[in-house]
This record gives sequence, structure tokens and C-alpha cells, in this order.
Amino acid sequence: MDRKTSIKRIPSTPIAPTPMNPPASPAPSAPGADGFRELARQIVERDLPAFGLTLRELFQATESASTSGQQVAAIVLRDPALTSRVLRAANAAHLGLTGRARVVTVSRAVVVLGLNPIRSLCVSALTVEAMASGTRQTQRVQQTLGRALHAAVQARDMGLRRGLGDPAAEQLFVEALLSSIGELAFWCFGGAHAERLDDLLRAGEPADAAEAAVLGTSLRAFGRELLRAWNLDGLLGDSREVVLARRLSHAAGPGNSPGGGWAAPAMRDAVHAVAQLLGQGDADTLARLRDNAREALELSRALGAHDAATSIPASSAGTESCMPPGTPAQDYAEPDLQQQLRVLTEMGQVARSRKELPLLLETCLEGLHRTVGLDRCALCLLNPARSRLAARMVIGPDSDNLRQCLQWDWSADAESRTGLDAPRWCISPDEPADFMLRASAARQAFVAPFVVDGQLRGLFYADRAPSARELDAAQFESFQSFVSLAQVIVRSLPRA
Repeated sequence: MDRKTSIKRIPSTPIAPTPMNPPASPAPSAPGADGFRELARQIVERDLPAFGLTLRELFQATESASTSGQQVAAIVLRDPALTSRVLRAANAAHLGLTGRARVVTVSRAVVVLGLNPIRSLCVSALTVEAMASGTRQTQRVQQTLGRALHAAVQARDMGLRRGLGDPAAEQLFVEALLSSIGELAFWCFGGAHAERLDDLLRAGEPADAAEAAVLGTSLRAFGRELLRAWNLDGLLGDSREVVLARRLSHAAGPGNSPGGGWAAPAMRDAVHAVAQLLGQGDADTLARLRDNAREALELSRALGAHDAATSIPASSAGTESCMPPGTPAQDYAEPDLQQQLRVLTEMGQVARSRKELPLLLETCLEGLHRTVGLDRCALCLLNPARSRLAARMVIGPDSDNLRQCLQWDWSADAESRTGLDAPRWCISPDEPADFMLRASAARQAFVAPFVVDGQLRGLFYADRAPSARELDAAQFESFQSFVSLAQVIVRSLPRA
């Protein structure tokens, strides 16, 4: 059930200057009981609209009984930066992929990891990406982000060790991570209120009292208000594992002890509390918690949150990231033959029946985009009545516009006129078969028929229009290989 919160604007009262002094900038007053909700609303609508939308779509997809891996992959693939972070994290050693071939497509990562772990990765990557905005409270943001990732990994492991099962453990991961969303959003987008809270904390004011003075509530309650605005407040509970994980991550934070946090009195108390929950000795518990901290450190680095990683205590051994420190990704992918071979291999592994056909086709398009170096890739499908041909899957920049352009009325006569019975490198919009080129307004494009059981079901399309780069013969050969393999696999898949 949706819960709506009444929002009341609290007018600010300016401070009148004295005759002897120039006007001073007034310190922001506490928003009050309703005003903090107004601040939350402003952040939701002005600063984090895409974050909330994607987060809600992700949970709707993964909690639906009819969810397919292709739906989740499609959500991730809309955002190139999110795709990059998810793939880097999916290949981190702590996820158990060591010894396997690296996953190079989101579709394959969904299959290998499963929906719950991939959701945890996506929430982590979304949070890192959303909180990367410029702010004067960068240090606070990075410390909070590091503690949140650390708490999430610790909470998940506690759940697993208590025998809760993988889905419940992943839910604890998400709960622990999002329990810090209010703090993260406030430090990122709280403006003058964030500056005032920072001043109070630096002056030695206890956190609870400082938050109440500035917000009229706690940052945790502020985060719950943000999630309520996205209809996701049910994700936050009072799980014992999450409470302990948050306590642990705060005790281990920077500044608590010279030893990275592990020797601090607060840390020893937190370790003892975890040991009691798990029913084991403090020494064994501490060893496991250190391993979890290294896992959290590796995850933060894989997600590109290198500054946040400094807030996660771990011994030097084994803390190197499996990925080198990230350099800014290129705007447009270049051909990579080795990665192409990996994707071609993954295409044979993502689908076991024709029910999973969308995941196979998504993998094919993703491979064309990310490893062949094609900017925009689309699969247009005929409707059951064979009266309409329209783009159904699109990957790459300007995808929404391309999806709108690639739509036509269809008929047997139209199919005959195009004469498209093999892949084509379209370079002239005047040719009958180049109607897709005319629709997309690209100078060149690759087009190929998608045939299933001897019948045309649709068309593959790819171009380099956004980057204005030329297509070449090697790319056309790779395009043909991907399309040909997709159709071979489709023919081999059982119908059940």
C-alpha cells in the first residue's frame, strides 16, 4: 500500500543586520518535524530522480514471480556507467568466479550469479554512481559509503552463517546498504544543512544530538523518508544482523584506532556481540570479520569507489583489487577480438530453452555493442500478425530515439521488396533493402535477417552514428558471426 506524507513548508526567518555590522548569512534552522520531509522531497525530485526510478524498477523486476534475467539485464544496460561497474564487481574474486572464465556481458552475469546477488551488485553500483556528484562534503560521503559497503558485506555473511539462505542473506545486504542512504544523500545534497551538521560534529557534538539539532530527526529516519518517497521503505527493517553490521562498520571506521579500527575498544565490543549472535568464540569471529572486510574492500574497488575503500579496515595481505584502479571509460567501445570470443562462448551458455531466448538475444546485442565496437545495436521483431516490424531490444547511446525510429507497417509484399535474405552492409538509402538506414538517419549500418524455423522473425541492426566513426570490414565480419551464432543456437534450443 502506498503511504503518502503531508509536506509542510516552513518559512525561513531572516536575521536583521545591526547598524554597526554588515548582514551575516544566517545559519539554517532545523527543518522541524515536517520540514525534514520537505528536504527529502527536494532531494528525491531534484537530485536523485533517476536513482529512485532505477532502484524501484530493479526491485519490481527481481521481486516479480514472472521476472526474467533479460528484464534485469535490460535495466542495467540502459546505463553504460552502471553496466561497467556491475561487470567489474561481478568479476571480483569474492563472488566465487575465480577459476571460471570471466563474464563479459550483463546477461551472463545474471545467469551465473542469480537474481538476488545481481540485485545486490546493482544496488551497490547505483549507490556509488549516484553519490559521485560533486559536493563540499566529499570526505563525509566517502566515509559513509565505505561504512555502508562494509556493513552490507558483514550483514550478508552473518545471515549466511546463521543459515538464513542466500535470498534472505542478500536481503540483509541490501537493507544494510540502504540503511545509510539518508546519510549519503544528506552529505551529498544537504547544502547549508550539511555544512551546519559538519560544523557541529567537528566541534565534538554527539551525532544524535547534532542530527536532531539540524534536521529535527536522525539521518536514519531521513533515509527512511527518502525510501518512502520511492515506495521502498519496506526494505528497511531492524534486523539484528544489520544493527550489528552497522555498529561494526562504525567502530572500524577511520580515526577510531591506529590499527585501522580492529584494536579499538568499541570494535572489541562489537566483535563480542557478533560472536554471541553466531554462538562462537571472539577469536574465530574476528578472523572471519577481517576476511569480510577484505571482501568489502575488494567490492568497493571493483565498483570504482576507491576513496570509500579507505574507510574499510583490512590487513594489507590480499587487499589488492582484482581490477586495476579504474581509468575513465572511453565514450565508445573499440573492437576487442579476445572479448568477442568470450561473448560468443557466453551466448551458448545463457539459454537452455526457447523460453530464455530474450536473454540470448540481449547477450548478442551486448556483445556487438561492447566488443565489436558498434555504437547502437537493435533487434526489430515482427508482431504475431506479421503486420508490424518494430525495435524491441536496443542497446547503446540514443537508444530511445532509435527505438522510436525503427518501426514500420509490414506485409508479405514489403518483405518481398526488401529482398533481405543475408546480412548487408548498407551504405545507400536509395536501395530497397536499406529502409532501416533511411529510418535511422545513419550514413552506414549493418542489417541482417533474424530467421527462426525457416521463417523471418525480425531484423538485426547496428551502426556507429553517435560517434560518427566509419564501419569497417572486420566489424562486418564480426557482426555476421554474432548473428549467425545466435540463429544456430536458437535452432538448437528445445521448445520447453
